[in-house]
Amino acid sequence: MKFLVPLVATVFLGVSLSAYPQQKSEKKGANADARAMRDLAEANMAEVEAGKVAAQKAQSEEVKKFAQHMVDDHGKMLQEVQQLAQSKGVDLPKSPSKKHQAAMKKLESASGEQFDKAYMSEMVKDHRETVKKVEKIAKSSKDAEVKSAAQKALPDIKEHLQMAQDLSGKTGGASKGSSSQGSSSKSSSSQDSSAKGSSSSK
Repeated sequence: MKFLVPLVATVFLGVSLSAYPQQKSEKKGANADARAMRDLAEANMAEVEAGKVAAQKAQSEEVKKFAQHMVDDHGKMLQEVQQLAQSKGVDLPKSPSKKHQAAMKKLESASGEQFDKAYMSEMVKDHRETVKKVEKIAKSSKDAEVKSAAQKALPDIKEHLQMAQDLSGKTGGASKGSSSQGSSSKSSSSQDSSAKGSSSSK
């Protein structure tokens, strides 16, 4: 009997120690999923707030429509994240990150065409970052519901990015600049060819 007590204690300790790495891993996964939900909530809140401002201040009707679309879509996504977080007992932030708040202040100081350019440029940047985050969550989340939520949101966010890139070009983004460079190079090449033609005719 004297030998049995230490033996039982040793077995119990061994089982406890062997379970510890698994518990630590599960806790780490749960923390990562909680952080993912907080990131998604912050991103959605930022898009909703920026969209509300742009729906009022934008000069272009296309930009206004896009802004309202962001308010509607990201508003729904935010509600879904909030419901999911509540079911998991995860507390979400009440406002966007300080980074997004600083971008909002800068945005609110702009007006007219400058506002449209600034807003659409911010939308391209934000949605690129969000696509990367959501792709990572959809791939590596340990929680099936969090993974499913990310997979569900990803196609819409990618669509938003494409829309933002298209509109950014129309409001004076890089794509517009590159097309104008292309047209100027075409005109210069046509001038060169006409000059060569006139010289050869002489």
